[in-house]
This record gives sequence, C-alpha cells and structure tokens, in this order.
Amino acid sequence: MIALFVFGIGGYLTYYAIKQAVSKETDYEMVADYRILRAAIESGKPIDALQNEKIAIKRVDTVSPSDTVFQFSDTLAMHPYWKRLEPYRKLKVSKEISGAYYEMELVDNFLEVDDMMDGVISILSRLFLTLGIILLFCSFLISRWLFEPFQKTLLQIKGFNLKRETPLHLSSTSIKEFQQLNEFVENMTIKANRDYQSLKEFSENAAHEIQTPLAIAKGKLELLMEKGELTQKQLELIEDAQLSLTKLSRLGQSLTLLTKIDNKEFANQESINFSNVVHNNVKNFQEIAQLKNLNLTSTIHEPVALNCNPSLADILVGNLLKNAIRHNNKDGWIKVNLSDQQLSVKNTGNPPTVPPQQLFERFRKSNQSSSSLGLGLSIVQKICDVSGYRVQYDFQEGVHELCIRF
Repeated sequence: MIALFVFGIGGYLTYYAIKQAVSKETDYEMVADYRILRAAIESGKPIDALQNEKIAIKRVDTVSPSDTVFQFSDTLAMHPYWKRLEPYRKLKVSKEISGAYYEMELVDNFLEVDDMMDGVISILSRLFLTLGIILLFCSFLISRWLFEPFQKTLLQIKGFNLKRETPLHLSSTSIKEFQQLNEFVENMTIKANRDYQSLKEFSENAAHEIQTPLAIAKGKLELLMEKGELTQKQLELIEDAQLSLTKLSRLGQSLTLLTKIDNKEFANQESINFSNVVHNNVKNFQEIAQLKNLNLTSTIHEPVALNCNPSLADILVGNLLKNAIRHNNKDGWIKVNLSDQQLSVKNTGNPPTVPPQQLFERFRKSNQSSSSLGLGLSIVQKICDVSGYRVQYDFQEGVHELCIRF
C-alpha cells in the first residue's frame, strides 16, 4: 500500500514535469519559427506566401508596448488530419519589421494530455510490477536468511524438556537482537530447570517423609487400642483418627501419582496383554466385592494387546473397580466388559449430584460427605490422556458406566 501511494504521487509529479518540459520545448520552437518568419519578411517575401494553417500574419497600423511581448497560451484547434479539436500551443506577438507593424499568431501541435497520462501510467505500471516482483523475491530471500537463527531457536525451544538436566544451548548468530533473545531464553530455561528440579525433589521428599510419621502415628494408635482400659468413646475417637491418617496417606500417594503422570515419568510404553491386567484386577477385587455383597462379573476377550505403560494400566483398571465398588448400592452388581475397542465398567448406584464431566476434576465428588478423596477419576483421566485413550462417563436408569475407548 505504501509503494502504491508513493508511485501514485510520483506518477502525478512525473506527469507535471513532463508537461512543463514539453511546453517549454514547444515555446522555444515557436520562437525559432517567429525569427524565421521575421527574416523572411525582412527579405521582402510577401506575407500571403508565409501563411498556412499554423501561421497567421496581418499588418496593423500601430501596436501597444504590451503587444510586443511574446504571449504564450494553450488553445484548442482543429487537427488537419484527424478533423477534431486537439490541444495546441499558441504564440501571439506584434512587432515592427522594416518600418511596418505586423501581428503574428503561431500555433504548434502540443503533446496530448491523454497521451502523456497514458505514457506515464504505462511506464509506472511496468516499473511498479517489476519492482514489486523484485521486492517480493528479495524480501523472501532476506527474511529466510534473516530469520533462520530465529527458526533454529524455536525448534530448540520446542525440543526442550524440563526432565533433562542438560541446559539449553542455542545456536550462535551475528544478529544482535537474536543474540539477546537467545541469552534470555537460555537463562530462563536454566532457571526453570533448576526450579523444576528443586520442586520435584521437594515433592518427592515430602511425599516420602510424610509416610513415616503417618505410619508411626497409626501404629501407636493401634497399640493404644489394644489396651483394655479404654472406654468405647475413646476407641471411637482413635478409630476416627486412624481413618483420617489413612485418608491423608492415600491423599499424599494419589497427589504424588498425579504429579508423576503430569511430569511424564511414565512415558515408557510397551505392548502388554491388557486382558491379563483386567483379569488379575477383577480377581483381586472379587473378595472385596463379596464383602459388600456385590455381584462382580466380567467378560474379557482374549487377547487384547495395547501399547501402554504397565504400571499405569494396572492403576487405571484398579481405580475403575474401586470406584464401582465404593459408589455402589447394597446388593448391587458390577459388570466388566473388555473388547478390542474399549473397556466398559458398569455398576448400580445412586444418581450423581453434579454433572458427569465434572467428576473428572480433582477433589470433585458426587457425595461430599463420603470417604472418597475425589481423585480416582482424575487419575483415570490423566492416564487416558498420556496413553491416547478417551474416557466417557454415563448414567442411565440407575446404572453408572465408565467407558475407556482405545
């Protein structure tokens, strides 16, 4: 747009300059013709022989001083060949020649305004087109060369991984601005890596160390319960404390697991027999289901091979079964179905009090007063995300269904 504006202004100025130059040159030629006519009259040549369609001469009795000055003007006259009005340049002057006064009018064909305009537009259009092509080509090459260090920096940033302790080393460049950018990015990634490692160590140490005092507290509470002199009220208080400690321990373990999944510490995947994983978990939870008077049945296709982390696969199925057992009705049932396309876990239970999709958020529970941590389905969602699966929750006619599509 800027180039088009500049070329427009330049075109007008070019047209004006050409017009002025043509007018000046035409005036000069008519003055030269006047001198030739004057010389012819002085030599005695009759004025009738000198006149034509461009020259008019007549004798006058007297002239005023102003008439003796060359007077140039633009006029329209009939073209001798095209028979149409065309722009002409006219010179009018009165002079004394050989003791007589003569009034002369000379006209000369003037370059047409339309022709000048067409010429200027044609020249500038070709120049603009040529310049535009050259600019596009050069800008592509220059930008490609100029931004090559920037593209390399982007590629290296995309490949940066916080889990690797090696700092980010960016390619050197001679451009000052990119040098400053690379220096800033390197310092930022070093700080981010250092902060990540510190936070990771703190989280791991805290999660590990907190289990020891929790285990000690639970052990001492168990010893206290074995003493016979405690009242029923004291026993109930100790039991509540033990349940709280157990819940706190499970909370720490679950949050640590979510952190490890977020940090992609289970990135290694391998081909596993998922049918065996589901079969073993159903077998392990069978007794727990029977204790709660729940009918746990399964239909498992053999073999179903999946590319997944073995530990995450076991945690995924275990959380689904624990969720189905915990949120079931008395004398209810659980049905597990595994095929090549999906894993489905159905169970009876009360309807959820919140929208189903919100149950995958952390600490979101259908029954806030229950002993559940509200992290089971969050872990399921995270495992599905890193494994490339899709999880869907549905409730219809008193039946909950969690479906994992591979």
